[in-house]
Amino acid sequence: MKRIEILIGLAILTFMVGVFAAKPGLVNRLEYQLYDWRFRVRGEMPAKAPVAVVAIDAKSVDELGRFPWRRSVMAKLIQRLSDGGVDTIGFDVVFSEPETPPEIAPLRAVVAHLTSDGKGESDVVDVLDRAIASGDTDARLEEAIRASDRVVAGYFFRTPDYHDVEGEGRVDLPLDQSLPMVRKSRLQVTRLPENIRPAPILECSSVEPNLERFNKATRRMGFFNARPDADGVVRRTALIAHCGGDYYKALALAMYELHVGKKAQLVWDMEHGLVQGLKVDDHIIPMDEGGRVLVNYRGPPQTFPHFSAVDVVLGRVPDEELEGKLVLIGPTEIGIGDVYPSPFAEVAPGVEVHATVLENMLAHDVLRRRDDLVTVELTSLVLLGLLTMFAVPLLGTAVRGAIFSVALAGAVAGIITWLFVEHGVVLNMSYPLLMVGLMYVGMAVTHGSASEAQARFIREQFAQFVPPDVVNEMIADPESFVMGGQRKDISILFSDIRSFTTISEELGPDNTTKLLNEYLTPMTHLVFQTRGTLDKYIGDAVVAFWGAPLPVEDHPLKAAEVAVKMQEAVKEMREGRPDLVGADRLAIGVGIHSAEVNVGLMGSDMRVDYTMTGDGVNLCARLEGMTKQYGAGIVTSRDLVDRLPADAGFLMRELDAIRVKGKNEPVHIFEILGQRSAEPAEGEWLETYTSAVKTYRAGNFAEAQDLFRKADAAHEGGDKASQLLIDRVGALIASPPDDWDGIWTFETK
Repeated sequence: MKRIEILIGLAILTFMVGVFAAKPGLVNRLEYQLYDWRFRVRGEMPAKAPVAVVAIDAKSVDELGRFPWRRSVMAKLIQRLSDGGVDTIGFDVVFSEPETPPEIAPLRAVVAHLTSDGKGESDVVDVLDRAIASGDTDARLEEAIRASDRVVAGYFFRTPDYHDVEGEGRVDLPLDQSLPMVRKSRLQVTRLPENIRPAPILECSSVEPNLERFNKATRRMGFFNARPDADGVVRRTALIAHCGGDYYKALALAMYELHVGKKAQLVWDMEHGLVQGLKVDDHIIPMDEGGRVLVNYRGPPQTFPHFSAVDVVLGRVPDEELEGKLVLIGPTEIGIGDVYPSPFAEVAPGVEVHATVLENMLAHDVLRRRDDLVTVELTSLVLLGLLTMFAVPLLGTAVRGAIFSVALAGAVAGIITWLFVEHGVVLNMSYPLLMVGLMYVGMAVTHGSASEAQARFIREQFAQFVPPDVVNEMIADPESFVMGGQRKDISILFSDIRSFTTISEELGPDNTTKLLNEYLTPMTHLVFQTRGTLDKYIGDAVVAFWGAPLPVEDHPLKAAEVAVKMQEAVKEMREGRPDLVGADRLAIGVGIHSAEVNVGLMGSDMRVDYTMTGDGVNLCARLEGMTKQYGAGIVTSRDLVDRLPADAGFLMRELDAIRVKGKNEPVHIFEILGQRSAEPAEGEWLETYTSAVKTYRAGNFAEAQDLFRKADAAHEGGDKASQLLIDRVGALIASPPDDWDGIWTFETK
């Protein structure tokens, strides 16, 4: 080995040891994905304990009405479950506000008055008593909880980083008033270490408890906070929280305590002042220093038995299916309760997280990252780095080195996965794989693999902008394009969703994100299918171009075809996706233009993008903006229209001749209506509009106004472009210009 290779290898080794110690967020995200992958390799497995979910699902909402339901319904649900012989009932919902109507108080006053002298008519009093009893739904729920004697109430801890949009404006009780309301969930701690170290234990800032009458009636209670990782997946969940100087237990732990008939005690590492676990009877539940456990997912949603709440309430579930179950009641319908991705599904209800943790504790199958394995991981990391550092140069070629490195990484991943699947041992996979990968790259580059380094650079820089087959062509012939800036004749496309800000505000973040992802995916596919380059997403806007980095034959035609197909795809989503919230309101405007602009890798020393700049780019953006002015779906320029093949079959009309703000040169703009022939009704409308435009440019404003009115009337639902020009011509008639040239200048963008 050459000295430079040894130095680079040792530098990479030192770097990776430092990364291992720092555990940066980017590597953690990679580890999250590899951790989830291990679950999928292991596959689904049956639950080992009798845990079930009573789901507040779509079926229940359809039959019982909008959630939250009346307390009398929840009381009946508890009674049905208790009669069915369930072992424990846990609520993943909070009853924090009274429901009993205020009209009950006057009725009670009437009864008190009638019975104050002992002469009240018993029949009247009986009727009033029955009315009071039927209306006091809180009392019915309280009685059902007390009679069941197996209910664990759930509540919610707000944390310093928690922001409840729906709860804005609410004033929470001070902790010294609210914490006593959840005292039944307080953990008994006999002795704390003297040197308690700061740890990421869940800290509360306020509490959303149940009403005190329900707290008194319930056997136990626990918080049901679930804190996802940075990518939204709940992999760890807190069993304890620290609030007001005391420790409190989670809902799943409270249910576990009630089932085994024992209370949990905190187990401390007295030497280091850190939480180690929870002792319940003779069993230790392992936790990390933040009081959390790894969720040992069994499979996708409904791996546990699920019963619709309405089926339980109406007695459709046989008692033998309920008997002995530990039941969690919670929402599974999206929009009612929290949902999170899981290793097995993109969307899973939060109640299943609590059910899984409870089942893990009952089955004594809680996953744990053992602290004593950190030394093993670090030693293995160093050995893998040294092995790769010496082996890759000795193998001679970069291809042989790659085969060796892939095989080594595969062996490491296989061993770690086997330990997870067969023994429940969780070892970090991302760091050894990164070590092998980085060491191979470092050695391969140093050993003379300049072409492979160039290929990797091309793929990294362009994979997100251009289709995979174009990337492969660029790698095969790097001389066929220029990465730096160059002048190129290209066709440009800007698209934007109409009123997206209003739509997103009404839909909320989750539905907005889903709608945007569902929209952007087919739009991007259309660009890539025509060898286009995706420049960027600007919120809901798509910016693309054709003709760079590699030439694209007939790029004006490609841009026009994609613009038409985008409108068709949006129409299909609008009419054919009733399951996608907000799809029925989708409408887009598209601007396309052909011009010579600057194209290349541009940016800062921290980030670069393959993008375009120039007047043509600015003009195309303005053309997209003109779709709003003229009520058009697609607006383009004469620069593009004149370059379309004669047999392309586009149906279009010339909209106007304008000067956009900031430019002196006029632009003739056109609307593309589709790639088809005109329908009979469209022919008359288009001819009338074309005549109106010619008359308007000739300065015959009164005649032009009449023609625009006819065009507007001839178009089903009206024609916004005609309406715009009717108003404009009216202004010109009122104040005729001195030097009319047929060009209208826009003073705003």
